Amino acid sequence: MRIENIAAILLLTGLASLGFAYMRTRGRRDSLWFRAKKAPVARDAIFEALADPMVILDEHNHVADINAAMLALLDKTPAEVLGKPAKSVFENFPIPIRMYLQTSYARAEAVFEINSRQIHYELTIWPVFNAKREMMGRIHICHDITALKELEGELRKLNAGLEERVKKRTHELAEAYESMLEGLALALELRDKETEGHSRRVAGNALKIAARMGVKGQGLEDIRSGAILHDIGKISIPDEILHKPGKLTPQERAIVDEHPVTAYKLLSRIPFLSKAVEIPYSHHEKWDGSGYPQGLAGEAIPLSARIFAVADVWDALSYDRPYNKAWSRAQIIEYLKEQSGRHFDPAVVKVFLAMTENGEI
Repeated sequence: MRIENIAAILLLTGLASLGFAYMRTRGRRDSLWFRAKKAPVARDAIFEALADPMVILDEHNHVADINAAMLALLDKTPAEVLGKPAKSVFENFPIPIRMYLQTSYARAEAVFEINSRQIHYELTIWPVFNAKREMMGRIHICHDITALKELEGELRKLNAGLEERVKKRTHELAEAYESMLEGLALALELRDKETEGHSRRVAGNALKIAARMGVKGQGLEDIRSGAILHDIGKISIPDEILHKPGKLTPQERAIVDEHPVTAYKLLSRIPFLSKAVEIPYSHHEKWDGSGYPQGLAGEAIPLSARIFAVADVWDALSYDRPYNKAWSRAQIIEYLKEQSGRHFDPAVVKVFLAMTENGEI
């Protein structure tokens, strides 16, 4: 087969066979390197026309051929590299390239510092075989992917900017939502004068207890929201019942006892309050199971509601109500001790009493 024909085949078959061809001449197999001595026009047409740096290593891992782009990257002349061990030729190259010098096939990325600018290359290695499928060398091509990397960097910046804007908008919405919650709480307090300031005080103490018990992050936010809205269900109670100074009838008591269920119906549909609803719905449950609306007992009661129950009673007994004068601090502490294990979670009471002793509450 003539050299020109081999060149044509290489042009058609692509880079996988670039650099080597084999032919039988006078009964023996000779290796044909695409070098100027053999087929300078074809060799230059393919090899030197490539903008990507390329080198061909022989079976001994020596440089068999190299194009101008790779020489420029090395800052060397052909005489300085041809026939030389790849290890010494590429000793100053980035590690990803050096570590793959004896690898048959690989893809890796490397970064070069050229004129104070980082140039990113993707290294691709193809093995070259003879007719017996014996590996006779390897083709190494470094493809410049700097533009791609820079584009990726710009996209990351853009994404970061979008994420920041989303976070900011989310924060603004959360603040607006929080203002709405506080507005609802204020509306409830204005309707029920006897509990003015109660929601905020209870929320503050509930947060202190929760933090002491290891609740963190979103858990604390949920407790705060739930505490502020703990009596939201009372909007369904008629004024004549809500403000009745005397004892309620059984029918009236049944209406009042429905307010946790009303709260659940109102708040459970709001994703932002999916956990906060535990307090409005369950703060009248009791440790021994005698509470309402579900009759939950022990740890079946959400921790947030167990914490709130203690803070709620502490505040309710600390202030005058139409039907009850404020208790002394000592009286309330004694009541909490008596109701520990009945009305209240003993663990919560223990933490709360410790906090009252050291002045945290």
